[in-house]
Amino acid sequence: MINKTKKITILFYVEYPYYFPHFIPIGRVFENFGHEVVYILSNNQNSENMENIVQENNLSYKFGVENLFKLNVDVVFFANTFDRVEKIDAITVFLEHGIGAKSNSFYSGIEYFDIYLVEGNQKLKTISNLYPEHKNKLVKVGFSKFDEVVNFSTSNKNKLFEKYSLNKSKKTILYAPTFFPSSIEKMADNFPSEFKECNIIIKPHYLTYERKNYKKQVDKLHIWQKYSNCIVLPLSEYNLVPFLDIADVMISDESSAMFEFAALNKPVVSNRYFKLRWSYYLMPWKLKQRIDKTKESYRSIFDNANSYIETLKFTKEALKNPKKLEKNRLNFSSDICGEIDGKVSNRIYELILSKLKSKTI
Repeated sequence: MINKTKKITILFYVEYPYYFPHFIPIGRVFENFGHEVVYILSNNQNSENMENIVQENNLSYKFGVENLFKLNVDVVFFANTFDRVEKIDAITVFLEHGIGAKSNSFYSGIEYFDIYLVEGNQKLKTISNLYPEHKNKLVKVGFSKFDEVVNFSTSNKNKLFEKYSLNKSKKTILYAPTFFPSSIEKMADNFPSEFKECNIIIKPHYLTYERKNYKKQVDKLHIWQKYSNCIVLPLSEYNLVPFLDIADVMISDESSAMFEFAALNKPVVSNRYFKLRWSYYLMPWKLKQRIDKTKESYRSIFDNANSYIETLKFTKEALKNPKKLEKNRLNFSSDICGEIDGKVSNRIYELILSKLKSKTI
């Protein structure tokens, strides 16, 4: 029989660096109870960056997907679908790596995983209706990534301000664009000068740094970095969560980060204008395929900017009146994210122990 004193082994399969903020809070809970936690890192891409992250956070790790099959473990967590999950001799858990966007592309994975974690009632209801024969696998727990936000201390905030020489007396704008379709190239070179009275933090997607075809995005970042009130976060700064905490307003485009920020009841300006590849101009239907249609029903939680001028206008309004769309954001947060109480990882821990216990009886 499994109980809290028997040591179990947990694996987290990390394909991309942005999975860490979801996994680490859960892993810490298991470690605090004396269990073994190992992060299995993909060696196909981002390997050097991910190795730096695990070493920085003092995490146990191994490289290579083959470890999912050869190690003797009890539970394996995934943040994306995995085509060989049924061959793994352990309890398998699916934990989606984002909210509000592209969710429906993962729903079919429920038939392969033993446990399918969901954040709020909206996803619980949707997947239950789509796959009623598998609804017993669904467990509503909340969004583990938010545990760090809730538990982020004043001391940690002060350290972050000091690390990047940010002025604590100023409001902070966080621009977190995705790599494609992105609004970076459509934003003005003098963007930081429009908000001299604010700190501006720019958190690019890691692929902006890593893929050569986004060189023009990097060129724009270099221009903005020259402004004294603007900080462009480096590739090594993988975790957006602390910056969600200290920012007052977010500007984004098609990143799921804007749903996360809005779920914390903070104002978001969503850029609806992008720099596209030529193939998308010639075949506009490709853009419709790229952008998830399920986002449209949640656009009321954002100020939607169709031009750079509107981005400036809406951002200035949000700084003055952050409560403008508060009712919409709160309804969204409750429905999509579930309870934001800093205890999601603890609920997942108890769930896993219960599952292991029932398996051994």
